[in-house]
Order: sequence, then C-alpha cells, then structure tokens
Amino acid sequence: MSIGSYLRLFEELKLKKLAYFVIIANTAGTVYGWFYYRLQLAENPFYTWPVITDSPNSTLLFTIALVLILKKRKNDFVSFLASSSLIKYGLWTCFVLLFHSSYFFSPANRLLYTGMFITHFLMAVEAIPLAYTACRKRVYAAVLAWLLFNDFCDYVLGLHPYIPIEGIDIVALVTVALSFSSFTVTWLVAKASGIKP
Repeated sequence: MSIGSYLRLFEELKLKKLAYFVIIANTAGTVYGWFYYRLQLAENPFYTWPVITDSPNSTLLFTIALVLILKKRKNDFVSFLASSSLIKYGLWTCFVLLFHSSYFFSPANRLLYTGMFITHFLMAVEAIPLAYTACRKRVYAAVLAWLLFNDFCDYVLGLHPYIPIEGIDIVALVTVALSFSSFTVTWLVAKASGIKP
C-alpha cells in the first residue's frame, strides 16, 4: 500500500470517528430534548407530540441521516429535512433565548440556557455539511410544507414550546421567516454541491 493510500485511509478513519462522535452527541441531545418537553407532552394528546418536540426531532433526523450516509444508503429527503430543521430550530432557539433574555438568562436559569444557546447554535452549524445533497423538486415542496405545517401547529393551534407569552406575535413572524430562510439556505447549499438528482 502506498503512502498516499495510508493517508487517505487515515483521513477516512478520522472522519468516521468524528461522525460517530456526532451521532452519539445528537442522540444524547435528542433524549434530553424529549425530557425537556416532558411536561408539555404530558399535557397534550400523543398525536401532537411530533410537532411539539421540534428541536429534538431535528437532531434525531440528523442522526438518522448520518447513519444512512455511513451505511451508504443516503436518503435525500431525510438529509434535506434534517438540514432545514436544524437550521430553523437551532436559530429559533437562539433568537427566543435572546428575545426573552431577562427570563432565560436570569441567575437561576443562566447555566442551563447558556448551554442550550451554544448547543442550538451548533445545530445550525452542523446542518450545513449535511445540506450537500441531491433532491428532487417534490422533496423541496414536502420539506417546506412540513416546516410551515409546524408553524401552523405552533401559533394557530398553540403548540409552541412553553415560552413567555409577551411578544408572541413577533416570535411567530420570526418563526415563519426562519422556515423560508432555513429552507432557502439548505436549497442553495444543495444546489451549490453540483450533484444532480
């Protein structure tokens, strides 16, 4: 085996180790996220749960997408949905924490929500490499429809996360804007990859 082959193998092993670490981290984040929503889940019918646990669902989708990629069974829809959701809910959480900073960063809550701010910002960051994927037009439409359906459930049906109610109309507008912008960023990155569906 040539030196170049050894170097390529070494790089591949390093990337796989990183991928496994990211899978473990996102799985842990998913479990904690479901735990974080436990009170809201207990107070709502089980059929509403998929649209309540937005952030942990995003990290779960990312984990599934990455596992499929490692098994060479990549699914473009899962990858595109995971990437769009990670950007949307990662940035949404950062925005809400800052918008209601007097509540979330009070002395009693500061440590928890500082950690949440960092991890949710990283959600948006890890979404970008995943967005380099090929998708058919019907996949684009389905992903955008799901993001907007979540917004309908959150701000029309009242299933948004438990946050201070002050300024909820502003939060709703930002959420819808994030649906379109996260979708657009993912689409642009996927298009820039140059991979044809």
